[in-house]
Amino acid sequence: MSGKIRVIAPGPLKFSFVKEGLKYYLTKINSLAKAEFLFPKVRHFSASKEERLNRERKILEKFLSSKDFLIVLDERGEHLKSQELAYLLEKIWQSSYEVCFLVGGPEGLSEELKIRAYKLLSLSSLTLNHELVLLILAEVIYRSLSIIKGIPYHKE
Repeated sequence: MSGKIRVIAPGPLKFSFVKEGLKYYLTKINSLAKAEFLFPKVRHFSASKEERLNRERKILEKFLSSKDFLIVLDERGEHLKSQELAYLLEKIWQSSYEVCFLVGGPEGLSEELKIRAYKLLSLSSLTLNHELVLLILAEVIYRSLSIIKGIPYHKE
C-alpha cells in the first residue's frame, strides 16, 4: 500500500546540486508512490525573527490540508530507523491520510506549525542546512518506500 507524499519547504532553492539530487530522487520515489516537492516562494525581509517566522508560517499553511498527516522536521524531533519510518508511512496511508513533510527555512519553523504536527522527526542531532535536509529526506523517503515495496535497496 502506498499513498501520496508531499514535501513542503520555503523556496526558492539556491543550490543546483540539491535541485539535481531532488530531481533524481523524485523520479525514483514516483516510481513507487505519488509524490511532489513544493517550494513556495518566501521573501525574506529585515524584521524580527518572530515576524519572519510568522510570515513564512502564513505562506506554508496555504499548502497544508486537513487530509495531511503533518510531519515536521526538527533537530529536536524523534529519531526513527528506516524500518520504523516505513511502518509509520504504511500506518498513515491505512488511516486514509496523506503524508506531508514540512521543512523550515534557515531559521526553522514557527512554534504554531510544530504544534500542528502529528510528529516531529529528526534526521540528525546536528543542525543541517535546510536544503541539505531536503536532499537527505528525499533519500530517506525512497529508502522507506523500497522497504514497503520489498525492493532490495535497504541493507540491514
